[in-house]
Amino acid sequence: MSDMNRREFGRAGLAGLAGITLSRRTAGAAAQAAESRTYKYVHLDVFTDRRLQGNQLFVFVQPAGLDADAMQALTRESNLSECTFVFPPEAAGTDHRVRIFTRTAETPFAGHPTIGTAFALAHTGVLKPGLLHTTFGLGVGPINLDLDWKEGKLGFVWMTQLKPTFGKTIDDSRALAAAIGVEALDPRAPAQEVNCGSNFFIVPLPSRKAVDAAAIDRAKIDAVFSAAGIQRRGMYIFSTERGQDDATAYSRLLGTGAVEDPATGSAAGPAGAFMAKYGFVPPDRAGAMVFLQGVLVRRPSRLHVRATMSGAEVTGIKVGGAAVVVGDGTMTP
Repeated sequence: MSDMNRREFGRAGLAGLAGITLSRRTAGAAAQAAESRTYKYVHLDVFTDRRLQGNQLFVFVQPAGLDADAMQALTRESNLSECTFVFPPEAAGTDHRVRIFTRTAETPFAGHPTIGTAFALAHTGVLKPGLLHTTFGLGVGPINLDLDWKEGKLGFVWMTQLKPTFGKTIDDSRALAAAIGVEALDPRAPAQEVNCGSNFFIVPLPSRKAVDAAAIDRAKIDAVFSAAGIQRRGMYIFSTERGQDDATAYSRLLGTGAVEDPATGSAAGPAGAFMAKYGFVPPDRAGAMVFLQGVLVRRPSRLHVRATMSGAEVTGIKVGGAAVVVGDGTMTP
């Protein structure tokens, strides 16, 4: 090899090494930039018009680039029951793709995250004042929302849930009452599983005092469900005893976790369908039910339910509520 060739070869080698180093630096910078990207969220309280009441929610309005693991991690970091992530529409006839995550998994449907997401999109200007309808693509499919505006601000949202389906009942009311620590159930109808997008077991109780006193005995409730051939699921209890408020029903979601859910829109729909079907409300009130939930955990929530009837059949369910923005923030995964 000539001296010139050796020099050229050496220069080419140095250039190559410099290129590799630069490439690595560029890749490292890109990776660091990706890791340090911040994601905006809107913090809301849902099923209330007062801050620090209702059910809390973070809505990530620009989550592009996040995969399922990252969305799960951000939800876990929030320590809230759910967070939502809003993407461009994926299915025809929908306006936004909304993915809902709990602390442990993605869920196909939930009530307060759906309604709260609409308020977040109005807050950020994505939903324009005067828009009457929008459709979210959820895991269960398209969910229609009706938007009510007041003085240029979104004031109320109605969510159309899936047509209710009524499942198995537990006829041993004494065993069920003992399993949740109350003396008796409301005898007007047996407790039953109802689905309007999510499965819940609806349990009527005779008084608000009984609703407050209820607590699950794990061993007993597992035995009751097993004897009835029913898979264990969330239990939504309610009483239609009137109080010093205007609520149609006073309710709680009985869970086994440390934090009680203050507002459960996906359960209020099935509970409203149950009440309408079995005459807990007169037919002329089936379209104007109000559930008061979250009182014991000091986050009172008002969940509105409209049941559409055809004779004795419940043909449609809408769940509605207000929400208020608490603040805005960012997270860096």
